[in-house]
Amino acid sequence: MRSAVLGALGALLLAPVAAADPAGRSTTDETIRAASGSGYVALERAGGEKRQLRRPPGVRVDADRDEARRSLAFFGQLTDPQIADEMSPARVDFLDGAGGEIKSSWRPQEAVGLQVFDQVVRNVNANRTSEVRDGRGKRAKLGFVVSTGDLADNQQLNETRWFKAVLDGGRVDPFSGKPISAANPCATDANTVAALNAAVAARQYTGVADYDDYPGLPADRYRAFWDPDAAPPGGPYAAFPRYPGFLERAQQPFTAAGLDVPWYNARGNHDGLVQGNAPASVDLFRSIATGCLKVFPSLGLDPAQFAGADEAEAFRRIGDPAFITTLLAGARPVPPDPDRRILSTVEYKREIGNGHGYGRVDAAERRASDGNATYYAFRPRAGVELISLDTVAEGGGSTGNLDHPQYRWLEAKLKAAKRAKRLVIAYGHHTLATLSNTRTDEDAGSCAPTPKPGCDADPRRSTPIHRGTKGNATLRALFLKYPNVIAYVAGHTHDNRIDLVRRGKSGFWQINTASHADTPQQSRLIEVMDNRDGTLSLFTTVLDHAAPIAAPAPGTAAAGFTESQLASVSRVLAWNDPQAERGARGRTLDRNTELLLRDPR
Repeated sequence: MRSAVLGALGALLLAPVAAADPAGRSTTDETIRAASGSGYVALERAGGEKRQLRRPPGVRVDADRDEARRSLAFFGQLTDPQIADEMSPARVDFLDGAGGEIKSSWRPQEAVGLQVFDQVVRNVNANRTSEVRDGRGKRAKLGFVVSTGDLADNQQLNETRWFKAVLDGGRVDPFSGKPISAANPCATDANTVAALNAAVAARQYTGVADYDDYPGLPADRYRAFWDPDAAPPGGPYAAFPRYPGFLERAQQPFTAAGLDVPWYNARGNHDGLVQGNAPASVDLFRSIATGCLKVFPSLGLDPAQFAGADEAEAFRRIGDPAFITTLLAGARPVPPDPDRRILSTVEYKREIGNGHGYGRVDAAERRASDGNATYYAFRPRAGVELISLDTVAEGGGSTGNLDHPQYRWLEAKLKAAKRAKRLVIAYGHHTLATLSNTRTDEDAGSCAPTPKPGCDADPRRSTPIHRGTKGNATLRALFLKYPNVIAYVAGHTHDNRIDLVRRGKSGFWQINTASHADTPQQSRLIEVMDNRDGTLSLFTTVLDHAAPIAAPAPGTAAAGFTESQLASVSRVLAWNDPQAERGARGRTLDRNTELLLRDPR
């Protein structure tokens, strides 16, 4: 912990705002690319990208289709901001240096995730009018936005409230940690209590990105993290810039714009599992989240011991109470916070509220699941139905699946929509390929005798489990059975990817969009057009967030940064992150497109 760096000098040293920034623009107008050079590189403006026409084999392209077409639905997709309480004791960020399947348990830009998410929302609002004209020359207005999950990072109450505040608009306070008191205790000495309470009063960052919080360790313990105040002793972040006071500036409250249209939510694995992987059914693990001991890199814990461990092995060891006890023996005191508690599914729904989809859960499913069902459907206009799926594998693991009760409900919905000749767009967190989890919900453990977050609270049997592309009764096969399914919109993989999924003349488009947490921090607009010639067109348009392309100059004190400048720094940090997937932008065929289909009606 250290005091925030103050002073007006920072405001005078900020880099000038670029003349052509993303606010109010889409990537058909301009794009962002890495500047030339090696090492840590800046980002710069590049030209816009033309829309790519894609069609299934055998579907005729009518050159005059733009003269008759009508808009049926125009909506946005947000996905994977993974809003992190980066100071939470419940995180496993101390293992990030192990790489492999444990990578991205920490990100250099994670402290400003809320500011980035607000800039994402602002550019969606600024692009509410469609770029595509119908046959009468009119352009549709954005009707709603769907979120395809991983809005929170660690299933915590405060993270959930934060992302909802960004989406709804209003005051957002990114800081976590509360003063120690009888109601918020910490078993430590009086001097430590005084120091921790002073840190809360000063809104100081506490975590792995501040080397001062765990001094005196071998150099390799620091190389895996970026401290904006101090140069690392070599390693992948050695070329990263300094922004003194950046972490403390990130903790300041701000006012979020909020979406100008309704939004509907689908859960992701990070919304329903600890760090997106483990059920929160271990009592000790839940108590760690709200307590005052946080595990930092240490002499006794070398992340290299986890190198090469797959996800299942790593989280089996992390979830073992004996191993947790060993970790806590070398932990350091931090300000505790009861708002870091892990949410159950019912509590999560209550926090989101009925207005963002969960009020549309079928009454029969709600009763049968003891209030745990989170899947629902709605019709934004006659002839079009949106179906929201919950693909979280309650038994654990970052990949997903559908339990049998949800699968049966989905099939009934698809059957009814086909009879009524409604077009169906389904959305959920996991792509078909990542719906590969074979764990049952019962693997999370029973809720008896006392319900608790992380247990299997749905009294119905989850089996047989349904996956995306493998096993019996897959989601792919179910969608293909009903030709009125025209799209499945997903996230999870953090990259832009569009695939035609077909069998014979039947098919649909799977539309996957990059995350807001990692490079390139983009969102997507989707519009369905009836070409009135026996075909449909789905227009997809990718948006960068609204923050300036040019980040403040390296070395600038961060005390004077605006929220948009914090988000600008985040964008370039995310691009330069050594763990970043540079191919996440996808091909041009995965971004701005016109996707043709036969009209199944």
